Amino acid sequence: MRNALIILHSAPESGDGRALTAVRLAGAMLADGKEVTLFLVESGLQLANTENITDSPAKALFSELVEAGMAVHVCGKSMRDIGWTEENLPSGVSKSSMKMLSTLLSAADELVSF
Repeated sequence: MRNALIILHSAPESGDGRALTAVRLAGAMLADGKEVTLFLVESGLQLANTENITDSPAKALFSELVEAGMAVHVCGKSMRDIGWTEENLPSGVSKSSMKMLSTLLSAADELVSF
């Protein structure tokens, strides 16, 4: 099985469409039988923000993919920068680090960054 890593820096509310494109690609990769990991960093953390529920197609699809088993890691420093603790993360989303991102990069067959 091929491993894909998607790194997202952009918030779903940013208006640039990168968050939606990232989760749509993740869904397509899962449908192709790939193991997909999404790493959220900087503004990308807002994809996992359950307190700021908006009518966002990216957030809706993100939730579906997490329920389907997509691995999601969130940068711990980015969490600290906005005052989040692990209690802010939805089920299925893990606090992570740059060390873990390095490990994920080494294991990935495919890498995409948004």
